[in-house]
Amino acid sequence: MRAPAVVAALALALPAGADEPAARDAFETELRAAILANGDVIAKALAGPSQMQRHIQNDLSLLDRLAPDLLAGHPIAVFTTETCESCATAVKELTAITERYGITFIQHDLSHPQPARWAAALGLTNAPFYVLPEMILNGHMPPVVLEKHLSPNNMKTNPQPTHK
Repeated sequence: MRAPAVVAALALALPAGADEPAARDAFETELRAAILANGDVIAKALAGPSQMQRHIQNDLSLLDRLAPDLLAGHPIAVFTTETCESCATAVKELTAITERYGITFIQHDLSHPQPARWAAALGLTNAPFYVLPEMILNGHMPPVVLEKHLSPNNMKTNPQPTHK
């Protein structure tokens, strides 16, 4: 279905004066050479979205469905467990960042059923990890990474006024 559109687009790309047989033959020769030299690129373009692009879109759709409940109006959620060695540090660093920017976060303990279901739906098992409206940061993130995503210039939500 896309091939006719590509052929039509290429036909429209004929140079001026292409109705002259010599110019048309030269153009077709160059076009044929370009297609043969770049066949893999053209095949990929005609094939549509890659499996990776579909996987990313599926993840974003899932996150879009879960985010309202999971974030509960906060710009970021952190998932932790009591047995996680770096979770306390992650919460302490996130607290400092959110206080500096005047925003809030919500903390979910994976030992509770609902956070565990959200983590399973997202395919995450190891704490800590962070969920933002449009992305997941898996593992303990350095403060500079969190600051990048939580700075006022990058925020896409209106945070709630309290920390849970």
